Amino acid sequence: MPKKSICFIILICMVLCIAGCGLFKKKGEETIPPPAGETQQVQANVRKTVFYFVNDNNLLVPVTREIPWVEGIGRAALECLVDSPELRAELAEKGLKPSLPEGTRILGLTIKEGLAKVDFSREFLNSRDKAAEQNAVNSVVYTLTEFPAVDKVQILVEGKPLKKCPNGTVLKDVLFREKINIEPGEIAAAKDLAPVTLYFKSSSQNGSFTYFVPVTRMVKKSDNMIKTALEELIKGPRANMGLVSVLPQDTKVLEATQKESEVVVNFSKEIEGYGGGADVEQALVNSVVLTVTQFPGVEKVSLQVEGKAGVLPEGTILDNPILKPIYVNPSNI
Repeated sequence: MPKKSICFIILICMVLCIAGCGLFKKKGEETIPPPAGETQQVQANVRKTVFYFVNDNNLLVPVTREIPWVEGIGRAALECLVDSPELRAELAEKGLKPSLPEGTRILGLTIKEGLAKVDFSREFLNSRDKAAEQNAVNSVVYTLTEFPAVDKVQILVEGKPLKKCPNGTVLKDVLFREKINIEPGEIAAAKDLAPVTLYFKSSSQNGSFTYFVPVTRMVKKSDNMIKTALEELIKGPRANMGLVSVLPQDTKVLEATQKESEVVVNFSKEIEGYGGGADVEQALVNSVVLTVTQFPGVEKVSLQVEGKAGVLPEGTILDNPILKPIYVNPSNI
């Protein structure tokens, strides 16, 4: 055989081998780079990721878990939401349930310019009722948009854009993080209202897992929506949602001002009347910080009592700003 022919065959074999190793990527294929500041975790071949499961009151709950760092980590994250006997038993210990119907398969996932297009098998449509299918949709959107490379999602089923679910949930062409766990009876489209996300405390029935739940409340628009959100947080959650507020209801928000990425919140002295206990005090601080940092551009929160940054009764020092948490509700499940 001529030398040129042999060289050509060897070259073809090398190209096929490289392609098989994944160095040649299909256009539009999922690519999520390792997150900034997590070099050590990536080197250990794991990544902390926030998933959205369902609790006993049919509310979506963010839970931080570690999963192996793989090439298709977005797909792997969605697979961790799918109902199975093993996952069901694992989550039951924490009073949680999987958010996607059993048997759901991810047929494809592409990410381009911030848009994640995810194609599910038809089992995705097997939610038992409208609340369950809304949770399924929102869990997909919120779990994927936890990745910095994703800020919007389109859902397809068997290759076709999903417009309406069997139980009546209507979907937009492109979905964003909005109106998670909207309170019952809220009118989401009123022109004079705006949504705020409030973080209330909850726990499993056996008390083994305490966590925060984001709730959407529609409120009248104001010139200071951060202050309005904190005032709503103090009012507490609606009844029969399995949630509690740790802020004393006679607390007043004296001021809430934003300068660049920092918000300074000044509470009245009544905030110190939460009843004591280090865990309660920490929950109070977390509830405020999680609620405030939901606003665009807010990266840190400074807390004051009657204009002073001192120390709360159980020893929480308020001298320095509290950074926006990267992860919510860490868990070993």
